[in-house]
Amino acid sequence: MAGVFCPNCMEEIYGTDTICPHCGKSVILKNADNQMPVGAVLKSDGSGRSYYFGRVLGEGGFGITYIGKELASGIKVAIKEYFPNMCNPTRMENGEIRPIPQKADAFEKGRESFLREASMLIALRDVDGIVHVMDFFQANATAYIVMEYLDGVTLKNVVSRSGPMDCDTAIKLFIPLMQSIQHIHDAGVIHRDIAPDNIMLMPNGTLTLFDFGCARSTEDGRSMTILLKPGFAPIEQYTRHDQDTYTDVYALCATIYFCITGCVPKTATDRLYAMGAGAADPMASISSFGIAIPINVEQAIMKGCALQPAERTQRVKDLMLQLDPSLYPPPPPPPPPSFQWEKYRIPALIALGIVATIALIVLIFFRF
Repeated sequence: MAGVFCPNCMEEIYGTDTICPHCGKSVILKNADNQMPVGAVLKSDGSGRSYYFGRVLGEGGFGITYIGKELASGIKVAIKEYFPNMCNPTRMENGEIRPIPQKADAFEKGRESFLREASMLIALRDVDGIVHVMDFFQANATAYIVMEYLDGVTLKNVVSRSGPMDCDTAIKLFIPLMQSIQHIHDAGVIHRDIAPDNIMLMPNGTLTLFDFGCARSTEDGRSMTILLKPGFAPIEQYTRHDQDTYTDVYALCATIYFCITGCVPKTATDRLYAMGAGAADPMASISSFGIAIPINVEQAIMKGCALQPAERTQRVKDLMLQLDPSLYPPPPPPPPPSFQWEKYRIPALIALGIVATIALIVLIFFRF
């Protein structure tokens, strides 16, 4: 039997409380009709764990994310529900999600992809800097992914509240995250939605990338759903194909650009239109803002934001090397070649024999 928990912080409260004694917020809260009701409990058909639902943390084109609690352990979690707006879904009285009939096939394929990607992400749960997926299951004719709850502040809010970061701080902050992103790329996964509102600054001063709802395998051959964050989405995301690790490189560099300048980069379509009309690229350089930035760092960020994928840095590892060459010092020079005695053994023996013969002749000549 589930207890009663604050829908905001998931701490246990008395049924008579109207203000949470832990977070100080009102516990009288109702989610929208298209969302899971506060206090609902679902059981995972895979792990057998039960999850209590609280308020909505965020809602996007493909899903709704709630704060929740795993009842057996009492761990606070984030629960993402597959709820694709493009399928015009409706939540029935029994909690089930039903798309419009014309979108039923697309809904079903999307749900299968959602679960497949959840399984893929569980394999990455030991990677630092990446939100950890704990569980996934089907219920209410839809699907759910259970993740660790991140108690931090998004970079979007950090810049909004405190202003742009200085260049050195930003690069030092992003390098460990880049190493994590390279790790997931090596595992064959691209995120496809890196942006300031999907990266959280944690209380320990590190960054964590979350919202993998749009992640795709780089080798599965499936068409890729269009998902766009203007200013952070590269031009190839305006189509369904040709997305790869360089897609994440663009979004990552655009995010660093935002953190240093405080400005959202020009959209890829605006840049394409302007350059196609013969005008200069409207995406201003970082130094044009009057910001002090090393030449190699600015060049690395701007190259990562190149409009055309072929002109862009292809791998995050290469981007890190451009930003900080000391991360990958050059290999030591090879040792000098050793004298290959075997190669010269026979000629040397012949020469030695000739010298010895001449010496012997000279010795005999002078003796007699």
